[in-house]
Amino acid sequence: MRHLRYGGSSAKRTIGCPGWLKKSKNIPRRPAGQAAIDGSMHHAIMEMCQRDLTMPEDNLGFVYKENGVKREFTEDDLDLSYIAYNAINQLLDELDIDEMMIEPFVQMVAGQAGGSIDLLGLSEDRKTLLIADYKFGTIKVSPTENEQGGVYGVSVMRDKTTANFFNDVEKVVFAIVQPKVKGVVSTWETDVKWLLDFEQKFLAAMASDDINPGSHCKWCPAEPYCEEKRLNIVASSLLGARDKDDLQSAANVLVEVEDWLKSVKEELYLQLSRGAALQGWKIVDKRATRKWVDEIAVADALEAVKLDALMYKEPTLLTPPQMEKLVKKNKVEIDLDEFIMSTSSGTTLALADDSRDAVIVSDVQGHLADMME
Repeated sequence: MRHLRYGGSSAKRTIGCPGWLKKSKNIPRRPAGQAAIDGSMHHAIMEMCQRDLTMPEDNLGFVYKENGVKREFTEDDLDLSYIAYNAINQLLDELDIDEMMIEPFVQMVAGQAGGSIDLLGLSEDRKTLLIADYKFGTIKVSPTENEQGGVYGVSVMRDKTTANFFNDVEKVVFAIVQPKVKGVVSTWETDVKWLLDFEQKFLAAMASDDINPGSHCKWCPAEPYCEEKRLNIVASSLLGARDKDDLQSAANVLVEVEDWLKSVKEELYLQLSRGAALQGWKIVDKRATRKWVDEIAVADALEAVKLDALMYKEPTLLTPPQMEKLVKKNKVEIDLDEFIMSTSSGTTLALADDSRDAVIVSDVQGHLADMME
């Protein structure tokens, strides 16, 4: 997939804080999380369905690969894909879309701004242009005056490979297809004038280096290092509300503060996992859960002390904590520790004075490598 300096997915950030790219220079991008990988895999499935005229189930077994990460499309994914598949096809019928391009790469400024559109469509009468974008997250995205849609719309208008789409266009429809959100499809209609106004606003942002912290900071690579963001958070945060108005002011920035703290913690974890030394912090194993080493062996042991009739909680064996309560309640002598193992689900960030031992960096890298397989 081709990427430009000013892409559609970062358009809101570019308009809100034009200097984010300059501030992000030389800051490594954080690896994509599982949710992002899942979303990219579903995007690939929808692309194949529209391009190859296939059904989602025809693509079972497809393996999406990104930076060493593999994600297979399985039967468990079918429901979600069919929701998106049926929704986009219904929208195409409603708008009488006759001509389509799947994942066209278009540029509003050659070599600098633009991106790949999930689906670009033109109605049979050539008066309606559709720009559709799939979102597979759970947070609803509005198409109304959507900056990503604006970049794509202007790019279609300015790119010589698609400029002819606008010869007779009177209406531009931005559509967001979100199968995990109630309603699935949301649309917004606008016109060429709005695109022209947006173009001027975006070009002005491209020419600026201003730093303006705000809600658009989420996902910015520079957020954990941004001095302006830190000062903005400190100024906006309220330590000890005195009255209802103070509490409301604090509530208004709560999500932004939480997002900033999350980005800082994620960056701390990433740097520590790469061997950096950061005073006051370390990586430790997550709290372990206890499991039976061998359920047959523990069943035999419980049978020997006459607890076999009570050791099951349909349809599985009682958990170690539940079994310990059972043994204590029935006052029998049996050492369950030999049947129990404690396993951690991974590693996490912790303060240096945490009681857990620090994890060796090579072990953390090994854990990250396992996640990538």
